[in-house]
Amino acid sequence: MTWKRTISAKALEKAGHAAVKVDDKVIFIANVNGTLYGMDAVCSHARCILGELDSGNLTVKCPCHHAVFNLKTGEMLEPPYVAKDAPKEKLGLKTYQVRDNGGWIEVDV
Repeated sequence: MTWKRTISAKALEKAGHAAVKVDDKVIFIANVNGTLYGMDAVCSHARCILGELDSGNLTVKCPCHHAVFNLKTGEMLEPPYVAKDAPKEKLGLKTYQVRDNGGWIEVDV
């Protein structure tokens, strides 16, 4: 795997989280009380970009159909809200190691 520079630590600290492009991936990066997390930013259901961080529960919600993912593991905790008769398959997301290297946030891809 390879460490890739993404966003300044200062910008991430100010925003709390960000979806960043790394090679051909979009990765959701969050700084929760000084701990860095990273996971795929594209929902496994409808391919929307994740965006609503709940730092208290370490979860991220998809704005399209409200699927909820565990920030540490990528596990889908709540399936998307869809039609009553639609299958509710739980598809998790890949997680990544994240570090602060000299004021830059890097992701191990």
